[in-house]
Amino acid sequence: MLELPEVEVLRKDLEKEVVGKRVKDVIVETPSVVRPHHRTRPEFVAALEERKIEGARRRGRTIFLDLDEDLTWIIQPSGTASLHRETANEDPGDNTHLVVTFTIGGAIHVSDPSDEPGLSTGVVPTEEAMAAADLPEGSFDPLEDNLTWMDFGRMLADASAPLRLLIVDPRHIVGFGDVYADEVLYEAGLRYDRMSDTLSTQEVRRLYRAMHEVIAAAMKFRGSSLDEQEGDDAYDDDGEVSEHLKVYGRNGLPSHRSRKPIEKVRFKGVETYFDPQSQV
Repeated sequence: MLELPEVEVLRKDLEKEVVGKRVKDVIVETPSVVRPHHRTRPEFVAALEERKIEGARRRGRTIFLDLDEDLTWIIQPSGTASLHRETANEDPGDNTHLVVTFTIGGAIHVSDPSDEPGLSTGVVPTEEAMAAADLPEGSFDPLEDNLTWMDFGRMLADASAPLRLLIVDPRHIVGFGDVYADEVLYEAGLRYDRMSDTLSTQEVRRLYRAMHEVIAAAMKFRGSSLDEQEGDDAYDDDGEVSEHLKVYGRNGLPSHRSRKPIEKVRFKGVETYFDPQSQV
C-alpha cells in the first residue's frame, strides 16, 4: 500500500518530471477506476486529453495534479495500487488500468494486481477538488499542517481511541496505513491498544516526534525516483522486509531496542507488529 511517505515522494517526482507537460493520450483499461468522478470512461478521457499539467499537490494519500483551464486531475491510489512514470513506448502490462502519455514524451501508468483495483481518479474543477476527493475536514496531515504538539495532544484526548486505530483513521490523521502506523508506535514506545486519552505529556510529545521522524526516514529510504517505486509495499523484490523498517513484518526477529522478539498480533482484524518489551 502506498502510504504518506511514498505518496509525497511521488508528488515531488511528478512536480519535477510531469509539471509543464501536456497530455496526449489517455487509455482507461478498467472503466471502474474513473468513478465516482465521471459517469463514463469517454467523459474522463475527454476531460484529461490535451490538458497541460501546471502543478502537483498532495493531501494524505491523494495526489492532485492541477491542469490548465482551472481543472484538477485527482489520483487516489489505495490497496495495492501503484503509480509509475514510464517511457511513452513502455508496455503497460496486464495489471495496468490507466495509461496517460504526454506530447513531449513520457507516460504515467497506474497499476494494481488486484482483480478490483484500488484506484479512484477523475478530473474536476479545481475549486471542487478537495470536496470531490472526499477527504475529512479537520484531519491532520503531518507534512502539510502546522499543528503543534499541544493541539495534537488535545486531538488524541478528544478521540479517546486505541492508538493503532486512530493513526490509520483519516477522520483524525491522513496518510498512514498499517506499515507506518506500527513503525510510529514502535518509535514512540507505545502499544497498539493504548488509549489515546491516557497519554502523558511526555508520551504525546514522543508520538508527535515519532510521526515526523518515521516519515522523514521512510522518504529518505524510498529515494527520489518514480522508477524506484515499483515495490510499493513493505517488501523488496525477494519478498524480504525492507531493511529500514524496525518492526513491521519482523515477527520473531529481535527488536533493535530491547533485543527481544518482535510479536505479531491480530488487533481489530488487522495484523499488528510490536515489541512487548519496550512498547507500553
